[in-house]
Amino acid sequence: MEAARPSVVLVRTEVEQAGPFGGISRGAGAGTGFVLSADGFIVTNNHVVENGTRITVTFADGTEETATVVAADPSRDLAVVRVDRPDLQPLAVGDSDDLRLGDQLIAVGYALDLNGEPSVTAGILSAKERSITAPNGEQLVNLLQTDTAINPGNSGGPLLNGRGEVVGINTAIAGQAQNIGFAIAITPVLDVIDQLRAGDVPERALLGVTTAPSADPRGAEIVELAPGSGAADSDLRIGDVIVAVDDREIDDSFELGSAIASYLPGDTVTITVDRDGTTVDVTAVLGARS
Repeated sequence: MEAARPSVVLVRTEVEQAGPFGGISRGAGAGTGFVLSADGFIVTNNHVVENGTRITVTFADGTEETATVVAADPSRDLAVVRVDRPDLQPLAVGDSDDLRLGDQLIAVGYALDLNGEPSVTAGILSAKERSITAPNGEQLVNLLQTDTAINPGNSGGPLLNGRGEVVGINTAIAGQAQNIGFAIAITPVLDVIDQLRAGDVPERALLGVTTAPSADPRGAEIVELAPGSGAADSDLRIGDVIVAVDDREIDDSFELGSAIASYLPGDTVTITVDRDGTTVDVTAVLGARS
């Protein structure tokens, strides 16, 4: 973990907003980030830097730099910021797809914004491909669930495998449970991070259906097809109950949204529906939403 320490940074923000009785109310926030490349690019969570009027990055050696947001994606809770330094040490990136349940994981970050060096906590991988609803209402998908202690301030920091490679980006804790934390799996979002680094915010996949709970124990019933969407251009019909997307079973509308969010615009998917008691496979090309 010594090798990773120079690549993990403290991200502090100053926030200004209108006060309840006029004037400006000022606040502050803190999170963690990690170095993406030697020329100053740093990855963190969107919720760490959103609404920040001034962002300061503190490095392991105690030096500070002012950072600017290159691009941020609230729907995936990712952001790339940049500092004007050419001598940073990037953090090695591992393959989150290779993780197995029970693998040792280590979270590094500035938990609770305590002074000094980042804290280190250890645990195991409890589950993969989890989905949760973020405070902004967006569904976060492809999450790693871990019992590694993740506290406020860890957000945006790396979740490391046993080789010290980043395999996840710490993003949330389960408020009603103990020893349950979530990190964004790194491998599925590498392309997204590359686009953010280039200053672009990638679109998300859109099927184009409105659904309601099904009368059956599983599935999501289509109640509306959005005009011009991939769903409308396919053989999907109002009243169809979606029970699977490719090989992923769909139990409800939340699961459907999570499944579609794991694809990219332009991907072709097979939607399995229950239509009047008959199982039908329908092919649809996913559209895009900003």
